[in-house]
Amino acid sequence: MKPTERRMPKPNGRVAYGLLLVGLGKPAGFAQFGGSAEAFLASLAPLLGFLIVLSLVLVWSGRPMIGLSFFLTMVCDLLAPAVISDLLCRLWQRHDKWARYANVLNFTQWLMAAALVILVPIEAVCISAGASLQVATGAVLVVFCVYVMWFHWFAARHVLDLSSAKALLMMIAVVFGTGLLLQLPLLLGAASGLQVEHAALIK
Repeated sequence: MKPTERRMPKPNGRVAYGLLLVGLGKPAGFAQFGGSAEAFLASLAPLLGFLIVLSLVLVWSGRPMIGLSFFLTMVCDLLAPAVISDLLCRLWQRHDKWARYANVLNFTQWLMAAALVILVPIEAVCISAGASLQVATGAVLVVFCVYVMWFHWFAARHVLDLSSAKALLMMIAVVFGTGLLLQLPLLLGAASGLQVEHAALIK
């Protein structure tokens, strides 16, 4: 069934409250997020600042290439969902809702960090109850991955006002598309290493 068009109320700036609501599966929380390009850039700024600080720490510790690689990888991780979703929003005539959706995706980084903080003690409880480290860690990772995929579907469904099927396609494109893009530097690095090794063998 095609979803009816819904008009989001104007945000009142209670983003933390909005994150709590949407993290618990309440669509009303999305109304707390700005729907403009300025709101998207404002939510992106602290994330980039955090990455710059971490990268500089790696550089100052004597690992400049690791710091640069970390920064570029994380920037790709931040921007890829916005770029991928922009393409689909244009295709599905939802570009007027894209800025709010991209804004939500930026704040999702903090939500997922909070989810991990909650899951780590649960892992410890499982281990203390007799589960092996591998089983407990695997279970926590599965739960976390399922939650990430559900949240991306949930956000696409309600922020972009998509059908369930299109929201699923958006989730797949954003989550797995970003994951694939993050693997490209590793694949290129491995290919480069193989070429160097092959050249050395020829010599």
